[in-house]
Parts: sequence; structure tokens; C-alpha cells
Amino acid sequence: MHPYLVTALVMAATWDAWRWYVQRVWESPEEAASLALTVAFLGALGVARRNKEAVRLPLIPVALLLAAFAASYAMLPPIGRAAIAMAATLFCGHLAAFKERPPVAFWGLVALALPVVPSLQFVLGYPMRIVCAALSVGLLQAHGLAVERQGTFLSWRDELIQFDAPCSGVNMLWAGLLLTLMGCALLRLNAAKVAIAVALSIVVTLAANVLRASSLFYVETGLVTQAPAWSHEGIGIAAFVMSAAITLWLLGRLRDQGRTPCAA
Repeated sequence: MHPYLVTALVMAATWDAWRWYVQRVWESPEEAASLALTVAFLGALGVARRNKEAVRLPLIPVALLLAAFAASYAMLPPIGRAAIAMAATLFCGHLAAFKERPPVAFWGLVALALPVVPSLQFVLGYPMRIVCAALSVGLLQAHGLAVERQGTFLSWRDELIQFDAPCSGVNMLWAGLLLTLMGCALLRLNAAKVAIAVALSIVVTLAANVLRASSLFYVETGLVTQAPAWSHEGIGIAAFVMSAAITLWLLGRLRDQGRTPCAA
């Protein structure tokens, strides 16, 4: 049976989870961006690395995923069932496109393709706001400013500046991890290097968000006069671009690590 036909049959078998996913992202279309980016990225790689050799799709992993999907109705919420459905479908699609088993980073991309940002915001939003606020205070104090932290607020000259939900950096963390895992899949890094890359991506994203928040402090308090109207968005974009560039550089170093130099 052709691998693409198997992919279509697996998607049809898990139609209920896909129906839930479509309904979920229909209410919040921005949450579908990760799936669109993942599919487009894997499709582009499939075209670039196309192989005309025939491939036999292993049915045992597919059968196990479908069995797990059937069992998930008794123990998992809809997002859990959607995760298994997407894993099974994209696993077959990857085999059909690449003629090989997916790398470790592929499974991370499947996880991020789910509508996980609201859950991440709920679980990590407040802790990340506390950490970023504390680090921002330390950085601003190093600049000579008498800033103190009160919960998720920065206190300066009898003025309170809030670290609200967008300042937590959860969205930047999600985007940074998506970029990191795409790079790992492109470079075909092994499991150990993927784990290192993910850890470094979290650190880089956290540092970039602290720099972003510290820079915005100068704008919000009026220390930088006549700041343009787009300064808030511009600083955020600059912080993400910087973190993305550092992440890509680190991925290149991880790829080159362990290589034996050619003899002269």
C-alpha cells in the first residue's frame, strides 16, 4: 500500500481528533500557525530531499499509535487524543516524504503543532513573569536605577509598572522552541544534541525577554523621551530576532561538534 494512502487512511481513522483540532483553531486561528509552519517546513524538506526509491511503511508503529488513540478515549482529554492523532498522521507523512523514520526533533514539532500556547501561558506565565521581573530589576539596578520588585510589578519613583501576561515571554519561548526544533530536524541532530539545543533555546529566550523588558522600562517610564509609537513592537521584534540569530548560531556549533577535521 502506498505510504500516502496509509497517511490518508490514518487521518480518516482519527477524524474525531482532527475535527476537534479544526474547531479549536477555528476559534483562534493564530493557534494553527504552528501546524501550518510544521507541515510547510516538512513539505519543503521533502521536496529538497526527495528520493525516488520505494519505501515500505512499517505498520507496527502505526498500529501502536492507533491503538493508543483508541485507548486515549478512556483516559486523556481532547488535546491528548489530538496529539496521538497528529503524531500518527505526520509520522506516516514523514515516511512518505523522506523515505526514512522521523528524527527526534520531529516529535517536538508535533507537540508544538498542538494549541499548547494557552496551556503554557496558564502553567508557565506567572513563574516566568516573576523570574523575568527579578532579572530585569537586577539589570536595571546595575544601570544605577533604584528599581524594586513587588510581585510582578516594578516599583520606581512611587510608580508601579506591571509585568503583564504578554511580558512573560511564553509566546517568544514557543516561537523559539519551534525554530530550534525545525533547525534540529534540518540538521538531523541526534537526541542528545536536541536536548542540549532545547535547553539552550530556553536560556536564550529568557535572556532575550529580560533585555526586552528592561528596554521597555525606559520607554514606559519616559526615560527615553519622544519614543516612536512603534517602539514597543519594535523592541519585541528586535529581541526575538536577536534570540533567533543566537539560536541558529548555537545550532551550527552543535552540528559541528564532534566532527573529525579532514586531514590536510
